[in-house]
Amino acid sequence: MADIFTPWQMGELTIPNRLVRSATWEGMAQPDGTPTFETVNFTAELAEGGVGLIITGYAFIHPLGRGLPHQTGVHIDAMIGPITRISDAVHKNGGLVAMQIVHAGGQTKSDWIGGQPLAPTAMTHLAFKEELAELSKAQISDIAEMFGRAAARVKAAGFDAVQLHGAHGYLISEFLSPLTNRRTDEYGGGIENRGRFCREVYQAVRREVGPRYPVFIKLNTEDGLEGGLTPQDAALVAASLSDLGIDAIEVSGGMAAAGKKAAGRVVTKPEEEGYFFDNAKLVKAAVKCPVIVVGGWRSKSRVEAALDQVDAVSMARPFIRQPNLANLWKAGQSLQAACISCGQCLRAGMKGGVLCVQEQKEKEEAKK
Repeated sequence: MADIFTPWQMGELTIPNRLVRSATWEGMAQPDGTPTFETVNFTAELAEGGVGLIITGYAFIHPLGRGLPHQTGVHIDAMIGPITRISDAVHKNGGLVAMQIVHAGGQTKSDWIGGQPLAPTAMTHLAFKEELAELSKAQISDIAEMFGRAAARVKAAGFDAVQLHGAHGYLISEFLSPLTNRRTDEYGGGIENRGRFCREVYQAVRREVGPRYPVFIKLNTEDGLEGGLTPQDAALVAASLSDLGIDAIEVSGGMAAAGKKAAGRVVTKPEEEGYFFDNAKLVKAAVKCPVIVVGGWRSKSRVEAALDQVDAVSMARPFIRQPNLANLWKAGQSLQAACISCGQCLRAGMKGGVLCVQEQKEKEEAKK
């Protein structure tokens, strides 16, 4: 079995161990998207806890691309100063941090963005039931450039890398899926065309940040719905990105309408861990760059076994429950994450910020 605590390379970035904190919406930003000191402290605690690479929650590149309330923004130059506080705090604690950037596309609500959601195809959203406006070719090009400018801000703010959010039903993912992309032009039809926007976004980002700055992607490899994106098509997209020079691919899946087949599934036993691992093996066989896989990892032994076939494993909810999980595993003080997959941590975000509700209950019980 591979050792979790050996370094690996993402482009020119050396990452000290194989544990990645997968991006999670924090729900802590001000209404305009400015990150608060709660966001800074939340992220810095992960660095202190020993995780190899932290990926921040998705930051919107344009107000119409906001996915949830109290989401961090990276849409204007004025955000460079506030987000620099995050990278500075992580570096002071000895960590590495990437910022994930996103356009939510049609997977949002008009009340949250103050306008009609934009999508590859004019349709009713599968989960939110919002009426979506179809993007013109000019708008598609503009959004790709917005991704590039947002990535430049991330670099200027001292982050070690930038991650594109190409998963979970947001705009890049919507273009990849035949369920949400019903276009008949060069952006629709077969996977070559459905992957065009994803490639154009990567190329726009690369033009802005230069050839050496690490750029990677969280990529949907299935939608969790009949007739949706397949792992085989996703592997073709991954291969095309690898050929263009992307520095790593984080394998994920699911979208809001997928219900129990979305990301963030309930995991109650070891054999349920790594529910995107088979997809990751397909992607790994198709690419030259490192592959990270998310999907319900909870036990150290399962993570070690997975590292025989992928380069790193990412987790989100376990690090909300135990920001110091990496240090615990390294010291041999734990073999299992304490997370019970209840999902209440993210629901709590709507009420003032993501936190482990189970941990809060335990603390309250201890006081009695």
